[in-house]
Amino acid sequence: MKHRRTIVTFLLLCAVGNAMNPAHRHRVRMTEPDPAMTPSHTQEQIAEMVAVALTEIISVPRFDSFNIATQIQELIDVAKQLIGSRYLRGSAGPHAFDCSGFTSYVFQHLGVTLKRSSQEQFCEGKVVDDIRQLLPGDLVFFGSHGKKGARVHHVGIVTDVNAEQGTFNFIHSSTSQGVRISSSTDDYWMRKIVGGRRMFNK
Repeated sequence: MKHRRTIVTFLLLCAVGNAMNPAHRHRVRMTEPDPAMTPSHTQEQIAEMVAVALTEIISVPRFDSFNIATQIQELIDVAKQLIGSRYLRGSAGPHAFDCSGFTSYVFQHLGVTLKRSSQEQFCEGKVVDDIRQLLPGDLVFFGSHGKKGARVHHVGIVTDVNAEQGTFNFIHSSTSQGVRISSSTDDYWMRKIVGGRRMFNK
């Protein structure tokens, strides 16, 4: 994320530099009826160049926004709108989902592309090993621990946390009930948690 912000900053500085360059002003005089470059002209040119530069950075996730809290809430709202959708193995929506198809579909609505399987998604983002550090919007994974590491079989999205008790709720596409909200206080899920991943900076 920091690398992408650096690129944006660099492009903005280049835009300002080009607008103030004497050679650039000379070219404007050759094409504009008014030979004088007014401050308003300069501002318009900077705005135009910045707009062009930003359209070229189409791969920057919307989570680079300053208002991350709003993005997280939007993510959770999109997920909750799908409650009741049925489970279908190998499906990624819009009317039926398997677990990783559901998470992929929801994150894609905010411009973030996840890999297709829960095991692959377990290798993305920032590691959150301690479930007490999970935050809303994080991916939480379930499976088993083996000699070769975690074997992931299921994934969901954290919707809210109880920091004092170290518990959380998560939304997921379950094989038995489709898209629903479950709690980590359920013994079944608590025994199967293998970790989490944060797909954006906080």
